[in-house]
Amino acid sequence: MASTYPTTIDAFTNPTTSSLLTSPSHAGQHADINDAMEAVQTKLAIGNTVIGTYISYTPTLTNLTIGNGTLTSSYCRVNNLIHFQGKILFGSTTSVTGSVQVTVPVSISTTQSSQGTALGTNTFYDTSVGTWYLGIASSNVAARFFPGIQYTNGAFAQFGNMDATTPMTWATGDYYTWNLIYKVD
Repeated sequence: MASTYPTTIDAFTNPTTSSLLTSPSHAGQHADINDAMEAVQTKLAIGNTVIGTYISYTPTLTNLTIGNGTLTSSYCRVNNLIHFQGKILFGSTTSVTGSVQVTVPVSISTTQSSQGTALGTNTFYDTSVGTWYLGIASSNVAARFFPGIQYTNGAFAQFGNMDATTPMTWATGDYYTWNLIYKVD
């Protein structure tokens, strides 16, 4: 039988102590196990590679129009964890019209999303002054996250949403990146 892993778990027939070498076929058992092991090795990869495969993903953006800017993002799933990374480089016709939201490739677990959890980091770069701003991406819904900027108002850091003037007035060459790790159901 050809291995069906990683789509499904293979179902092997285990011989008993009284089984003949022909029932199940001894050679067939070895071939099945060899095929299954090759499938496992293919899935896990070799060397210093990451378990899982990165897949390109184009999120839907709310209150942000790419225009002639560029959007690149990808994600990888390892068991019940998603690593999702991306970058938006602003062009001359890129525009922000309100509080930005970005869809995720696989829904965030209901436990995490119902708690308004921080999912990872954001960086915002203002090319005109060469300044980096740091933030936290958070979510309180399963389908998207909110790029957030950290700012101080008194003694503590607070969270503000990315919009047309936060953390700066966006212009050509500015960019926004995210690097998230979150749990899925």
